[in-house]
Amino acid sequence: LASVLQYASKRGIWLCPACPAHSPSRVPPRHTEARRHCPLQRRAKRCRRDPPKSQNAAMGPRAAHHLSGLVSGLAVLPLEPERPALAALGVGFCVVVACTLLFDPIGRAVLFRKLALYTRGTAMMIIGRDKKWSKKGRPDPAKVAQAKDKTSTRIIFVRHGESAWNLIFNVGPKVLVPFKAIHALLRETLLLLRLDDDSVLYDSPLNEEGLAQARELNDLLENYRGEHLGDVQAMRDPSKSVVCSSNLRRAAQTILLGLKNRLDSSDEKIQCLTSLQEISTNVDTLSITPPHKAPRHLGSGVPARLAHGDRWDPSLNSGNKRLRGRGLERLQAFAEWASQQDKPVVVGGHSLFFRGFFREFLPVGANPFGARD
Repeated sequence: LASVLQYASKRGIWLCPACPAHSPSRVPPRHTEARRHCPLQRRAKRCRRDPPKSQNAAMGPRAAHHLSGLVSGLAVLPLEPERPALAALGVGFCVVVACTLLFDPIGRAVLFRKLALYTRGTAMMIIGRDKKWSKKGRPDPAKVAQAKDKTSTRIIFVRHGESAWNLIFNVGPKVLVPFKAIHALLRETLLLLRLDDDSVLYDSPLNEEGLAQARELNDLLENYRGEHLGDVQAMRDPSKSVVCSSNLRRAAQTILLGLKNRLDSSDEKIQCLTSLQEISTNVDTLSITPPHKAPRHLGSGVPARLAHGDRWDPSLNSGNKRLRGRGLERLQAFAEWASQQDKPVVVGGHSLFFRGFFREFLPVGANPFGARD
C-alpha cells in the first residue's frame, strides 16, 4: 500500500488550485489541463511530475518499497512457517523487487543496469581473454622506425592514483585482503539494495589517497623547473597538447585533478576513449559509463565545474570493451588515433595498458627504465 500511494502521489491527479480546501502551492508548476470531475469547479488539473533527476530525489519511493517489504515480511510471521526468519526475508525481498519493477522506473533501470554489469563481470572473469594474444605476425617496431614515410607522435602517459580496488588487493599485508574484500562486498551490497548506480568494485574510483596523489600532480606541474620542462609545459598548455582519458572513473578523476590548473584556464574538451580501457579480466576494469556519455559518479573529491559532462568529448567512448575481445585491439586502435594527432598526447590511463603498449611497440629487446615490466 505504501508503494502504491507513493506511486499515486507521483503520477496521480491533483485537485484544482481554486478548490478552497487545497493550497495552490501543492500543485506542481508544470501541468496540462484535463477535464475531470471536481466537487467545486468540475475541472481539475492533472500533472505528471518529471522523474527525479538526482539519486536523493528517488529515495522517497524506494523508502516506501522497503517499508512495503518490511510489513509484508512481518505479516508472514503469524502464519508460523517452518523457518520464520528465512520466510520473512524471502517475502520481504520479493515484495521490494516487485514494487521496484512496478512503481519505480528509475530504480528499475538501475537494477537492470547493475544486474547486467554483474553478469558481464562474472562472464569476463570466466571466459575473458583480454590479456591473451599472439605476438607473431607483426614486424619489429625497430624496422618500422626506419621507414621513410613514418610519422611520430609524442605521448605522455599519466597513470591513475590509488583506487579502492588497489587498496584492497595491492596495498598493505596480504593477510588483510580477505577482510578488506568482505568489507568492499558489503558496501557493494548496500549500494545494490539502495539501487544506487555507484559501485565500489566495478569501475573502481580513486580512494582518498588517490585523490591526494592527483592533486599533488597538479601542484608538481605548476612548480616544476627540472630537465623535463618541455613535457611539463606540454601538459600545462592547452595549445601544446591534446588530453585524453580512459572511460574508467579513476583515470578520469586523475586527469581532472592532476591538470586542474590547465582545465580551469581553458574550455578544452577531454577525449574519452574506450580504447584506453584497462587490459585485464578483473571487474574493476569494466566501466559504468554508458556509450557516448561522459564519465559519471566522479565523487565529491572532483569539483563540480570539472566533473560536468561538458568538459568531455565522449564521441569515441563506445562503452565497455568486448567480452571476448583482446587488449591488442585497443592498443592498436589507440596507437592509430594518437598517430593522427598533430600535437603531443597526454593520456590518463592504467598500468597494465601502459605495460602492454610498451611490450607491443618498443623494439624487440629494448626495455628503457623497465617499461616492459
